[in-house]
Amino acid sequence: ERGRDASGAGRRSVGTAVEVAPPAIDFDSDDTPEAAAKPQFKHEQFDWFKAWYPVHVIDSMDPGRPHKVQLLGMNIVMWNDGPTVNGEKQLGKWRVFEDACPHRQAPLSEGRVEDDGSLLCSYHAWRFNGEGDCTDLPYSPEHLQERHKCSCRAKVKSFPVREEDGLLFVWPDPSPKGHEECKTKEPQLIEELHDPELSKKWIKFPINMRDLELGWDVFFENAMDPSHFLVAHHNITGNRYTDPKWFDMKPWRKLTAQGGVAVRGIPGCFDFRPPCLVKNQQDGGVIFAIYNTPTSPGHCRHIGFLVLDTESIAGDSGVVDKDAVQLFTGPVPVWLQHLLTSFFLHQDAVLLHHQEQNFRDQGFYAQKDSPKKFKDVSYTPNEVDIGSIQFRRWLVSRAGGGVPWKCDPTLPPRLMTNEKIFDVWNSHTKHCRHCLEAYRNINNLKNGSYAAAFGAALALPDGPERVVAGAACVACGLALQKLSDLFEVYEFNHQDNK
Repeated sequence: ERGRDASGAGRRSVGTAVEVAPPAIDFDSDDTPEAAAKPQFKHEQFDWFKAWYPVHVIDSMDPGRPHKVQLLGMNIVMWNDGPTVNGEKQLGKWRVFEDACPHRQAPLSEGRVEDDGSLLCSYHAWRFNGEGDCTDLPYSPEHLQERHKCSCRAKVKSFPVREEDGLLFVWPDPSPKGHEECKTKEPQLIEELHDPELSKKWIKFPINMRDLELGWDVFFENAMDPSHFLVAHHNITGNRYTDPKWFDMKPWRKLTAQGGVAVRGIPGCFDFRPPCLVKNQQDGGVIFAIYNTPTSPGHCRHIGFLVLDTESIAGDSGVVDKDAVQLFTGPVPVWLQHLLTSFFLHQDAVLLHHQEQNFRDQGFYAQKDSPKKFKDVSYTPNEVDIGSIQFRRWLVSRAGGGVPWKCDPTLPPRLMTNEKIFDVWNSHTKHCRHCLEAYRNINNLKNGSYAAAFGAALALPDGPERVVAGAACVACGLALQKLSDLFEVYEFNHQDNK
């Protein structure tokens, strides 16, 4: 049944019941009683435009096409400047430009990556190299070509780029100063993958990306909340009826502008590292790398992957069991892992979209001029909420209250139907070359099954063989159609998840 996973796999309890709950948490207090007693000074503030943001999964991008996305409300375009040789695209460098041609502001994301590795604007055929320099203005007279191309006004704004852990990171300041400042700061990464010793035993799983109809802050409030896994993700990571019990969560380190916040308890450690990473490290050698990039108000781009410690599945001898590793790492195709992500993300998606809208309706939103505070619109009396509270505290006291959007900061209207929330095609499939290829192949197989059914009806004589062969081909086609549909939309309803 669509929208339901009743396997019950992966259920676990995270604590034992106690008779007395802890006292209500004071949202306005600082990290410790000692700090709260000190005079309040202005804290260091996080600079949103001096940080690296992951914007895409490199392996999922088609290097022969431009790809558009928003970052902090800015429209940007990603493309690869490698040339095409003998019909084969050569991988060059990934580039990120402002998504606007300097001629008359047409979107370069609607342009073409040409065989010479240049980006061509589809409006008037201006061309740009990887540095953003204009290399051709076809409507300029020959004697003025060089003068026009060399004008600073013909240059596209180009953003600093880093490729790390299979992700494309962007520094959101295209100025010359930004290109220098970006060299002084590293992206937020999973350190186990970069330590020469630790990296030998950790396995990184395929990366998934999804655009979501909810705000960056609401997403991370959710990612720092371990208690929702047992309820919202019923039948995947918990049981809503038997697992929810009181458990202890405590701040794990001091809240700082650059370091973010971390909390720890029985479910593991939830470590928010601004601006875009929650590292959820659980006991037993499992790390969930949860990236999330603020694209525009009410929208974000989630990028996530699993990292597994192979020693956690080693045999009694301490030697890594290769068969166990194979069980976790393959041979599941990337497109199927991406497809299965919908089952998990869509359990949260509707809840978080409307939570954000309810906050706004009650006078709270993640901006410094919000009429109300988080504590005014939420009741959080237990330690299980400390991760969400600490994140909101960091946002208010160390990050200006919210994302300083380079666009209209107004939250979009509430979605009255769930079509866009459950839209897999526009939120993922069309951006992922693995899933696009699988989608086309599955539909070709589906059409082949129907053709085979028709052929069996014509070729076989009347009798049981004809009926069985035709029915089998039709059944195969229908099954492939259902699989194909999951690349377009996946609906979920908590009422049906029994």
